[in-house]
Amino acid sequence: MKNPDVARTAAFIRLLHSLQSVERVAAISDLSRRENDVEHSYFLVMVCWYLCDTLQLDYSKEKVFRYALVHDLVEIYSGDTFFLDAKAQETKKEREESARVRIANEFPEFKDLHAAIKAYEHRNDPEAGFVYAIDKVLPFLINYMQGGYMWKEMGVAHEDDYANKREKIGEQKEARELLEQIIALIGDDWGTYFVA
Repeated sequence: MKNPDVARTAAFIRLLHSLQSVERVAAISDLSRRENDVEHSYFLVMVCWYLCDTLQLDYSKEKVFRYALVHDLVEIYSGDTFFLDAKAQETKKEREESARVRIANEFPEFKDLHAAIKAYEHRNDPEAGFVYAIDKVLPFLINYMQGGYMWKEMGVAHEDDYANKREKIGEQKEARELLEQIIALIGDDWGTYFVA
């Protein structure tokens, strides 16, 4: 067993603090500001846990929690990329890979973290696929709950978001079911939630 190192622990805490500065497109519940990546990651962990437990899914909860916690960590250096920002989408993979390498170089001692980030990015197992898909449907659900606030603010057309989410989620069963239920709830009333 090794002794803890306060300087390295403090350096890691500084890295985590940086995640709070990554602003996302989605708003918090009172619509007063946009959420940050720490808030989003917490929501993702809790929603994945809720679904694993209530749907009695046969996933390793430890893997699900790890993936949900690290899924956006690279955004500390790469930033969040909005799906309709075509220019940013062109460099997303390269920026995120560069960020992953930078984190690995800054914290080589945290091998488990780097393994989790890689496994999530490559979707090496069903747990990674589940977390990835729920991450894509979560903002959609939140936007629906907020009456389409961010969809309207960002000028999102319903066809664009429906197609994007369906493509990203693929055939991941639980996320696909949630998405299709929300789309059915919106129905022909999409003009209430999206730009016309």
